[in-house]
Amino acid sequence: MKTDLQDVPAGTNFRSDVCIVGAGVAGLLLATRLAKLGFSVNLLEAGGGNLEERSQELYNVAMAEANYAGATEARFRVFGGSSTRWGGQLLPLPDEVFQGRDALGGTGWPISRADIESYYAEVQDVMGVNTLPFTADLLKTKGHATILNSPDIRLRFSKWASFSRRNLARTLGRECLASGSITVFLHANVVAIELRDSADAVQSVTARDYEGREFVFRASEFILTAGTIETCRLLLASRSVQPGGVGNGNDLVGRYFHDHVSVPFITLAGPARAEVLRRFAPYFFDGTLHTPKLEASPELQARHGMLAVMAHIALEEPEESGLGAVRQVLRSLQRREWLTPPGKLLLGLPRGAVDIASAWYGMKFRQRRYVTPGAKVQIKIDTEQMPSAINRIRLENRVDAVGMPKAVIDWRVSADEKRTVATFAGELKRIFAAEGISGMVWPQDVPAGMDAAISHSHDTYHSMGGTRFGASEREGVVDADLRVHGVENLFVASCSVFPSGGSSNPTFTLMALTLRLAKHLNARRNSVATATSVAAEVAAS
Repeated sequence: MKTDLQDVPAGTNFRSDVCIVGAGVAGLLLATRLAKLGFSVNLLEAGGGNLEERSQELYNVAMAEANYAGATEARFRVFGGSSTRWGGQLLPLPDEVFQGRDALGGTGWPISRADIESYYAEVQDVMGVNTLPFTADLLKTKGHATILNSPDIRLRFSKWASFSRRNLARTLGRECLASGSITVFLHANVVAIELRDSADAVQSVTARDYEGREFVFRASEFILTAGTIETCRLLLASRSVQPGGVGNGNDLVGRYFHDHVSVPFITLAGPARAEVLRRFAPYFFDGTLHTPKLEASPELQARHGMLAVMAHIALEEPEESGLGAVRQVLRSLQRREWLTPPGKLLLGLPRGAVDIASAWYGMKFRQRRYVTPGAKVQIKIDTEQMPSAINRIRLENRVDAVGMPKAVIDWRVSADEKRTVATFAGELKRIFAAEGISGMVWPQDVPAGMDAAISHSHDTYHSMGGTRFGASEREGVVDADLRVHGVENLFVASCSVFPSGGSSNPTFTLMALTLRLAKHLNARRNSVATATSVAAEVAAS
């Protein structure tokens, strides 16, 4: 069921078993799973059913250091959230990321890969991808020869959901709207988390519409799924009981903010381009696109004291080509936008008929993605960031149109990331030469520093940290079950809980954590019900 707060009388109160703040990837997945488990759910979305300028303006932030593009280019205040623009890449975090690594000063996770392995499998089913391995065994399974033999590189393959499955508003969102147990509230801008006077539990959250009218939502359990930056902003702005914000008794909310740093440092041409594409162009198996990731092995990382880092091949088809035109059409369908293509795009479709036919043939018979002669082919290096308390999300004194303090992003690329990229580039140069991949024009300062290449580094829109996992409230904001320390019924299902990023994109792991949280909430409810039943029996005896 759907309700627009703009159509509800001011001051109306609402009640449910669970209140979820944010109808993006995690919010939609959690709501549908909890409804199937018998919970009543109020799902609060700050935006509308389609992207609106007034909603997007609430995401405006200030930059204290380097420009963090993900804050302005990768957040969408709309039903479906970032999934309306998501690339759909799925790659699990490897075992060592969950462990305390020396290169990160011992920073680890309070859970293991085994704790979420089964949920990774469930997410693949939700996203409609195959169940083939993410490891180099993929090629062996499908009868293909290995494409890299170096022991210093761990070869893994991302899976990509189809365009029709990426926007979760079109899949899980439809389930939410059709469910009798879920009410989706649009234009519900949550501005405060209201704690009990004892500060040990949430009693309600307050939402405002664009006219400033307030609405109160009460529940037994509250889950923040609003994304990294908005989750931190809401916790910090909720000061009615705790002056520093909810869960911020140790000044950790917003701190240890991080992303992946990406460096596009080689554009390929000639024989080198052909050889790299022969080896590393994406594969199509059982209806799913697989792209190779050349990760530094744990041994190579330890040998050089590097952060988790990997290389991948980035392909960019010209917009006016047939494949470029097809991609634009599919993106528009994902965003639920009517496509009004320019003249070049219209001309590109018939002119690109040969390219489109070649792409179909390659997928069907060669199990490879076809790359047109005019495509830009780059090697990029992506590294995780060193956990740092000075990288943070904080608030400024100005407020937005609904009265929330605006966020300030204090983010920078450190010497640790630069050294990791430079060192790994040197190792790649050595490994590629040993593999017989020649003709590459490497930056002259590899591996000394790669100053010219690193100057073009950028974030990858993978906002993480700010409410990171911690065994205690002195070490983090949430515990191993995603519960905010010291607050009995407040949970965070967001990439903000990631203490480190590894070299995998975070959404896959976020979805697995979200399914794990649903199981935990169900167990909590059953435990309370059992305890209540036992108490009643004792009282009656």
